[in-house]
Amino acid sequence: MTDTTVSETPEQHRYKRPRGGRRWWLIALVVAAVGGAAYYKFGRKAEEPAGPGYLTDKVSKGAIEETVRATGTVQPLLEVTVGAQVSGRISAVHVDYNAKVKAGDLLAEIDAAPYEAQLAQARASLLAARAQRAQASANLALAEKNLARANELRAAALNAQSEVDQAVAARDAGRASVQVAEAQIAQANAGLSEAENRLTYTRILAPIDGIVSKRGVEPGQTVAASFQTPTLFVIANDLTRMRIIANVDEANIGKLKEGMKAVARVEAYPRDTFDGTVTSLRITPITTNGVVSYESVIEVSNDDGRLRPGMTATVTATTQKSDGVFRVPNAALRYKPSAGEGEGGEKTGAPGGSGKGFGAMGKLFLLSAGQPAPRAVKVGITDGVMTEVEGSGLSEGAEVILEETDAAAGGGPGGPPGGKRGGPGPGRMRVF
Repeated sequence: MTDTTVSETPEQHRYKRPRGGRRWWLIALVVAAVGGAAYYKFGRKAEEPAGPGYLTDKVSKGAIEETVRATGTVQPLLEVTVGAQVSGRISAVHVDYNAKVKAGDLLAEIDAAPYEAQLAQARASLLAARAQRAQASANLALAEKNLARANELRAAALNAQSEVDQAVAARDAGRASVQVAEAQIAQANAGLSEAENRLTYTRILAPIDGIVSKRGVEPGQTVAASFQTPTLFVIANDLTRMRIIANVDEANIGKLKEGMKAVARVEAYPRDTFDGTVTSLRITPITTNGVVSYESVIEVSNDDGRLRPGMTATVTATTQKSDGVFRVPNAALRYKPSAGEGEGGEKTGAPGGSGKGFGAMGKLFLLSAGQPAPRAVKVGITDGVMTEVEGSGLSEGAEVILEETDAAAGGGPGGPPGGKRGGPGPGRMRVF
């Protein structure tokens, strides 16, 4: 029998792996994976706290202000548009932008030649009417003399009655001619006054004291006043006092009263405020996309002239203020425990009361021994972030619950919170 055994070379023997070693390596890998999964499922879960955690904040004490905020446009208190009452070519412009003017100052001139000719024609018409009256008066005087002579002859039976009647008719016609001449003179006088006025209108004068905020005409330009008065200049009266026309939504218009103090800010001076007063609350509604608002007028001081017409301003009016009161975040009044916790799932009061003082009842939950403890409170004013509350068991620094966090879902240290928010804000803490 032939021996077929092939001897291995040293190189082949070096790279040959034993089958038993590979099997034990796979078994060790599987055991490690199973052990890690078991630890993650049972060991880590035992380390995490059971039940929900709470995001809390502290009850503070101090001042709180209720405000109404609106946005509007800065405008002068009095702004007059100056136009042209006659048509023609602008022959001269005497003012420019930002020019200070007084009432009666000459702003611009329209070519007066056509209107001077019309004035001369009106004067000539008046002279003609006066001449016609003189002629009619002379004819009337002659007719009256003829009538008197006809009456004398009739009394002496030297003429017929028809001649007397003709003299009476001539006398009456003469009187009518004089009346027509008088009417023509009155008409000529009216035409003369109109021509004089039209000539006066060729000089555009300032109607008030102020500053030229807009100039809409240049020399040589032709203006037509036949259908619509063209705008030549806009004059703002007193720029040391400005007004802001702001739209206030219908939910807040009832909180504003005439005479309330307000402050305004503009983007040009973000660090500065301008003191003002609410002077008017207009009753006409403005509806935009189904949202109803009302215009309010706020007068602000502008002694240094920094506010300019057309600027966008944000106005804040303080409607109510309370000092030395307990304050809680608005979220505390919206919090309600999950089913089976504390007081159950009943709804708490909404932040903010109606009117002055406390206008609604609410409920918040204090953290006591790791559990929510309900407290009934009276709800006062709110500034949009904090709300004034009053009730028994409240003290400064007490922890009030804002919301729950699911600790088992990763709310513990090192993991993302499982509640509604991404994490506690400044001054807040999460308790498990």
